[in-house]
Amino acid sequence: MPRLAPFACYAALLCGALAIASVTAAVPAVAADLEMEPVQAQWFAAAYQLTCGPLQLGVSHFADQYGARRILLVALAAFAAASLLATAATAAAVLITARLVQGVGGAALSPVSLALLLALRRRTENEPHAVAGWVSTAAAASSLGPVLGGLLTSLLDWRAVFGALVLLATAGAGCALHALGEPGPSTTSPRHPMDIAGITLCTAAAVTALITLTAPTVAASAPARASTGLLTAILIGLLVFRTRRDPQCALDAGLLRQVGTRRALLVLPALFCANSAFTFLTYFALTRAYGLSPLSAALIALPAAAPAVFTARLAAKRTGEHRDGSRLMRTGLLCIAAGMLISGCGHQHPTPLWLLSGACAFVGCGLGLANGSAMTVVSRSRASHRTAQAVATATTFAMLGGAAGPAAAGAALALVGHPPRTCGASACDALGTPLGTQPALSLLGLLTVVSAFALTGRRHGRRRQW
Repeated sequence: MPRLAPFACYAALLCGALAIASVTAAVPAVAADLEMEPVQAQWFAAAYQLTCGPLQLGVSHFADQYGARRILLVALAAFAAASLLATAATAAAVLITARLVQGVGGAALSPVSLALLLALRRRTENEPHAVAGWVSTAAAASSLGPVLGGLLTSLLDWRAVFGALVLLATAGAGCALHALGEPGPSTTSPRHPMDIAGITLCTAAAVTALITLTAPTVAASAPARASTGLLTAILIGLLVFRTRRDPQCALDAGLLRQVGTRRALLVLPALFCANSAFTFLTYFALTRAYGLSPLSAALIALPAAAPAVFTARLAAKRTGEHRDGSRLMRTGLLCIAAGMLISGCGHQHPTPLWLLSGACAFVGCGLGLANGSAMTVVSRSRASHRTAQAVATATTFAMLGGAAGPAAAGAALALVGHPPRTCGASACDALGTPLGTQPALSLLGLLTVVSAFALTGRRHGRRRQW
C-alpha cells in the first residue's frame, strides 16, 4: 500500500481540478439549455471556486483535529453528493446552488492532498518532487478536463459531465480508504480554534467583489457599483487588519510578511483571473461565433492547458534551485497576456482558428510557469507545522482569482461597448461575436501586462514587516 499512497492523493486532487476544467467546455451548452442570463452564466462558472477558495482556510483546523485522511473522505462524499444534485438540476438557480455545495466539498481536496504528499515525501527529503508532481497533475487535469467535458457534452449531454464527477469522487474515496492509513488527529502541531470570523470576511469580500464585477453586465447603476466596490474594499481592509493582528487568523500571516511569498500569493489571483477570463470568452466564441461542437472547441483550446503539464514541472524544479521565482512568474503572466493579445487581433474579422490555437499555447505555457513557480515559493517558505494552512492560503488566492475571471470577462465586454444580452440558444451573439470578444481580450491582455510588472517587479533591500 505505501506505493499506492501518492496515487490516492493525486486521485483526490483530480476530483477538484476536473470540477473546474471539465465543466469549462460545457458552460455554453448549459447556458443555452437552461436559458441562463449572462450574469447567471458567469456565476455558474465561478460558483465552485467562490466557495472552495475561502473554505479551504478552515481545512487545516479539521485536518489537525480529526486527521487528514478522514477529512479527505468526508470531502469526497460531499463533493459526490453535490455533483449528483447537479445532474438532476432543471433550473439555473438549482445548478448554481449545486456548484456552490460542490465547492464546499472540494475545499479540502487540494490542500489536504498536497499536505499528505509532503508528509509522505518528507521521509525521503524529496519535497520539491512532491510539489512538482502535484502541480503537474493539476495541470494535466486542466488539459484533459475540457476535452473530457466536451466529449461527454457532444456525445451525451452536459449532465454527463457531472455524472462522471460522481464516479470519479466515488473511486477517489475508495482509493483513499484502502491506500492511505489513518493517521488520526495531529499531535505534532499546535491546535487553534478555527477562525470563523476570518473565513467569513474572506467569503464576504469575494462575493461582493464578484457582484461588483458582474454589475456592468446587468446594467446596474453607478451608485450601486460604487457601493459594492466600497464594501469590498472595507471587507478586504478588515481582513488584512485581522490577519496582521491575530496570529491565529485563517490566512498564513507568516507568508504574507515575507516579500517573496507575498509576491507569489498576489501573482496567483492575477494569474488565474486572466486564465479563466480567457477560457470563458474563448469557449463562447468557439461555440457561438465559429459554430463548433463542445468537443471541437475543447480540442482547439487544448493548447491552453496542455503545455502547463511540462512548464509547471520545469518551473517548480527551477524555482527549487533558486530562491527567487519572480522572473518565471513574470514570464508566465506575460505569456498569458501575449495569448490574449493574439486572440484579440483582427477586430474586423474572426481570428483564424490556427492563430487562436497558437494563442492558447501561449496561455498554457504561461499558466504552468507562473503557477509552478509561485506554488514552489510558497511551499518552500512555509512553517513546517503549518503546511495545510500555507497550502490553503495559496490555493484560496488562486481560487478567488479563478472565480473573478468570468465576471471580469463580462465586465470587459461591457466596457468595450458590447455587453452580453442573453445566453439563450438563439441569442447569445454578444458573448460570442468577434466584435465584442476580441476587444475585451485585448483589454484584459493589457491589464495582465500591467499586473505582470506591478506584481513581480524586483524589490531591493531587506524584508520589512507587513
